[in-house]
Amino acid sequence: MLAAATTDADRMQPADRELRLMGTRVRILVGPPAREGVDAPETAADRVEKFLREYEARLSRFRADSELSRLNADPREEVPASELLRSAVKAAIEAAELSGGLVDPTLLEDLRSVGYEQRWTGDERIDLAEALEGERPEPHPASPAPQQRWREIEVDDEAGVIRRPAGLQIDNGGSGKGHAADLASELLEGFEHWAVDCGGDIRIGGELAAEREVEILDAFTGQPGDSITVRRGAVATSGLRSRIWRSADGSPAHHVLDPSTGEPAFTGLVSVSALAPTALEAETLAKTALLSGPAGARRILARHGGITVDEQGNPERIGRLDARPVVKLKLPGGTTR
Repeated sequence: MLAAATTDADRMQPADRELRLMGTRVRILVGPPAREGVDAPETAADRVEKFLREYEARLSRFRADSELSRLNADPREEVPASELLRSAVKAAIEAAELSGGLVDPTLLEDLRSVGYEQRWTGDERIDLAEALEGERPEPHPASPAPQQRWREIEVDDEAGVIRRPAGLQIDNGGSGKGHAADLASELLEGFEHWAVDCGGDIRIGGELAAEREVEILDAFTGQPGDSITVRRGAVATSGLRSRIWRSADGSPAHHVLDPSTGEPAFTGLVSVSALAPTALEAETLAKTALLSGPAGARRILARHGGITVDEQGNPERIGRLDARPVVKLKLPGGTTR
């Protein structure tokens, strides 16, 4: 049977899709075409979803058959790598450089040691307020690892290889969602407006350049909280609430590590949202600010703006953050209104 032809009404109907990928919630929003010859929004959303599913399958550290896992298991110092893997590893190195080594892609063994071994389901999550009341280190800013082993990773696009010392494993968890959102956004040229949200790392754009209010979920309750207005660019949120659990000894643990110790970082901040031109940069700035504590976060977020939340739940808006909403987007998911 022949499929029904796409009508003009179908071509103008926006797409709004939510799915579960990368251990988080992903949302794809595609508005009407801005000109003739552009696909229908649903067709574009299909294209983005297909890419994001491929990204997870090929680059997840939780899949033994992924290209990233095969790279980490390979005993050779020089390993052939696809363009996508090379791009992801370059993004991880870029995040490390921008953060001064705080967003370190070589902490995979430390993540496993603190208990983050399996894909996150949320079943293990404990209440953030309860976790902060327990016994833990005094809050202090994190520091880069003295070895700076991420500097030993080399991506050679001409040769199509990645070089690193044998046994050095790479984790793209600190950059992957932002990198994926940025690459996915390249598939959405020609639409009036669009957004790709990969678990709170969201890239926004479109030919109309309309302003949109991105609603940030409360760091403690997960309910709607503060908001940031974006015209074109990205906003990312990094925090402790989404992945925090109790270790075997009863102490709270989470996935944001202090590279200098390999242990969960408690810096006095529990959540940071950052603005930037790209999702990779926004994700990196948010994590760097979170790891740097209140004073460091103010300096890091001053250029593009952002919001921090401390352990007492007090928000601080940094930089110029105008609020002129047109479309509201909840992070990491929700409905447009």
